[in-house]
Amino acid sequence: MNEIFEVYKELFTKRCHYIPLLEMGEDSVRYDFFTATTTVKNLENYDIVLESEINKLAYIPRQLSPNTLRKQKPKMDMVIDKLNVCAEFALFKQNSNEQGTINKTNRLIKTLNDMIRLGLESNFTRRNAYFICVADSKMLGHQLQSKRLGKFPSDYHITLDLVNELCLKKTSAFDKRFINKMQQLNLSFSAKLILNEQIVASKIKFETRLLVWQVEQV
Repeated sequence: MNEIFEVYKELFTKRCHYIPLLEMGEDSVRYDFFTATTTVKNLENYDIVLESEINKLAYIPRQLSPNTLRKQKPKMDMVIDKLNVCAEFALFKQNSNEQGTINKTNRLIKTLNDMIRLGLESNFTRRNAYFICVADSKMLGHQLQSKRLGKFPSDYHITLDLVNELCLKKTSAFDKRFINKMQQLNLSFSAKLILNEQIVASKIKFETRLLVWQVEQV
């Protein structure tokens, strides 16, 4: 994966020489990783599945009204079976007001949510799970008031005690389908920061870093 990450950084840096980060969406983060994997590993486009259905054993479905026909099929951003990899992506950046703030705690909860999804998916499929993120200085250095976790970005140890503490806060938005499964199996997850590199490009105004965590059950 190291070679893929190197090419990925080159591709995303090149993008940032032409397009301001403010004008990008999360799909740009996904697309350049898609391109890096196909280039380095000589994959066909169909070897990569986008919005892949998460393993049905990895969550406990919500109790729905018997009158509804809606089916629950939570998705994983990317799955590459030839590499035995699953991944979730995020882009945390400034908003249109350079002097304004962003809801950093919500973004951290999104990070933990995705890491739990990845950990559960990996638990049942044995895929190597990665959370891949581009973040600028508006998010970098954020830490919960409780200091239960290190400053963003850090290695994270995700336990039921931590999740239960955060679930008491009104700002938390955990997906209970995955939290309930985590509790049922009494699982904890380790998210190890394996890549933390600055992206320097002509269209980048704030410090911006490419971050990759590998998520595993502990």
